[in-house]
Amino acid sequence: MKIAFVSYFYWPPHFGGELLISIERFQSLVERGHEVHIFTSGVPGMTSEEIVDGLGIHRSPIVHDSRWGRGLRRILFPFWVRCKLQQYKPEIIHYGGVGGIGPINNWLGYALINRWAKLNDAKTVAVHSLADSNSEAFSQGGWWSFWRNRSFDGLNKIVSVSPLLDQGVKMVFPEKAELLTLGIRDDLFVPVPDEKRQQTRHTLEVANDEIVFSFLGTVNERKGFDLLLEAFSNLMLENSKIKMWVIGPYSKEESQNIVGSDGFYYDKSINTNVRIRFLGRIDDRDYLADLLASSDVFVFPSRREGFGLAPVETMAAGVPVIVSRIGGVTDLANVDGETGFYIEVGDVSGLVEAMRKLANDRELRERMGKAAHKRAVEYFGWQEHIDKWEGLYSDLVNEGKS
Repeated sequence: MKIAFVSYFYWPPHFGGELLISIERFQSLVERGHEVHIFTSGVPGMTSEEIVDGLGIHRSPIVHDSRWGRGLRRILFPFWVRCKLQQYKPEIIHYGGVGGIGPINNWLGYALINRWAKLNDAKTVAVHSLADSNSEAFSQGGWWSFWRNRSFDGLNKIVSVSPLLDQGVKMVFPEKAELLTLGIRDDLFVPVPDEKRQQTRHTLEVANDEIVFSFLGTVNERKGFDLLLEAFSNLMLENSKIKMWVIGPYSKEESQNIVGSDGFYYDKSINTNVRIRFLGRIDDRDYLADLLASSDVFVFPSRREGFGLAPVETMAAGVPVIVSRIGGVTDLANVDGETGFYIEVGDVSGLVEAMRKLANDRELRERMGKAAHKRAVEYFGWQEHIDKWEGLYSDLVNEGKS
């Protein structure tokens, strides 16, 4: 099959779990003999055309590296994509966000590209990967959802990454909805030998008897980092053996998801807590897997998610987790009391108690870590994930053919 992935943002240089998994999925599809081209926005210092891991990457003209230039680039992007589609003629167009910033831009981009798809018998797919709010999986009111839904209306399939999100899509687009949970690179996120684990911890100045809590995600309120910071600060008053690794972007230079006062959490932490180590955004997936596997407990008190990729990857690495209970999302993998613990969204006292239990009980950590690895591999295996996506694309391509 010939597949086009159209995404104004791309990995690298942009950060995002679902986007990253999409790219790794396309790499696996290329290994199976499919042809994949990525159409994305131009980035200063990066080439306009290249092949990376078998993927053909095409970047739009930069125009001018200024505010007005970036705005013009967003407007011109779907027109450039349409020209490229005419050149490569894909059978599948998979959207990862077309217009850059703003739902109206996305709608205009979808409309233009969908028109080409219909004229050339190509099929279109997009992924719904993040709940619209703390309470709604797929909102139907307001200007934002109006334009988003208009964008989705012309698609052949809308894939949701969790049952909760899928239920929301089915309320608006029942004939287009498809549920495909994210897969985990179980060839990469694995428990590490004791020697390698000790070496990683030694490099980061962690003693053998110290307990490391890890966090992976953008350092902002949506991911619940303010809750984690408060809980850790309380717990360290009673336990001198705990430390924390914060993995993920904490500045606007590292992620477009850092907004407003989010940087406050980083500034406050480095000034008040020497036991917290900010490791920043880590693009090296092998090193990231080693870091997670070398921690003792993974904490993820997020307020809103689509799937919750980070805790499942860490479970595959053999580490117990503490996660917010977001119905139909984070509870897809974790089994409370078996592979880790749940806390209610925003419950700092519950978070402290769960962290305390695991910090004080090595046997419990080890038992839960083994169970977490087994469950993650069994339910979210990578090859099965690729099989499902390959089947979805194939069914769309063959739709209507005799």
